[in-house]
Amino acid sequence: MLSICIPAYHCNVDTLVLAIQRQIELLPTSVEVLVCDDCSPTPVITKIPLFSGFRLIKNQKNLGRAATRNLMVQEAKGDFVLFLDGDSELTNSKFVNKWLEVTETNTISISYGGSVYQENRPASEKLLRWKVSKKRESKSLHDRIHGDVGFKTNNVLIRKSIFEKVSFDERLVGYGHEDTLFGVELSLLGFKIHHINNPVKNAVLDSNEKFLMKTEEAIRNLKRCIRFTTNSDAFISKVRVLRVHRVLTRLHLLWLLRMLNYLFFPLVVNRLKSGKSAGMNHLFDFYKLSMFDRINRLMY
Repeated sequence: MLSICIPAYHCNVDTLVLAIQRQIELLPTSVEVLVCDDCSPTPVITKIPLFSGFRLIKNQKNLGRAATRNLMVQEAKGDFVLFLDGDSELTNSKFVNKWLEVTETNTISISYGGSVYQENRPASEKLLRWKVSKKRESKSLHDRIHGDVGFKTNNVLIRKSIFEKVSFDERLVGYGHEDTLFGVELSLLGFKIHHINNPVKNAVLDSNEKFLMKTEEAIRNLKRCIRFTTNSDAFISKVRVLRVHRVLTRLHLLWLLRMLNYLFFPLVVNRLKSGKSAGMNHLFDFYKLSMFDRINRLMY
């Protein structure tokens, strides 16, 4: 059985779940759908699907992204778990069926279907997330197979037995990088990620200011990951901002980064918030590197 697991916090999943239901109703194979409301302040679902394979789990307190995913794995009845973010949108009428075909392959333990963003350029106040994510996350199947793509928990299929060896680290709370740490630990155990062309659309874009706030929170988690991983050198080598920071450290060039940070960081933040597109990706990289250096000095 395939278990489709949708963790949700502060987003409505009606459209996604009903789209999945329409596809499941045409299939002869049993599929279950689990939605976990992580103690959201607003209802995550209002149109309860009328099919036997649907279950709604409600956390009595906010557990965070890692613990919620571990809970859903425990609750799942299937041999495979497919994680989907609540703000995802299906773009393929055969989406569920394509994942079922993967579950029939005995040699595959982890498979990633990819993600895409809207083609039309959004308003300037939401440009940052769109521009960064289209370049860094919306990869073709060829690029995902042959390139250096980080592990994502949105639209990834995982054989349930894998969680007997590794799980999401529940010491990571808040937003970001629980998937990065999980992916590195998988690679250290020798697991390879299989890729297929079966993307979901990321249907919701954060404002520039909210995306920067979430990025700062994610950088704090990234610092924690270095302590939590079973191999810090391997973890650093997998994350670009950490690799660059380590090179600057070894070359004794952190003084230069800190001088640029002192002179230009507020200007960079204001420009990113304003949604001015020129050099946006490079400025965002500088923002992340400077933010990590700041946090790295404060967190021990």
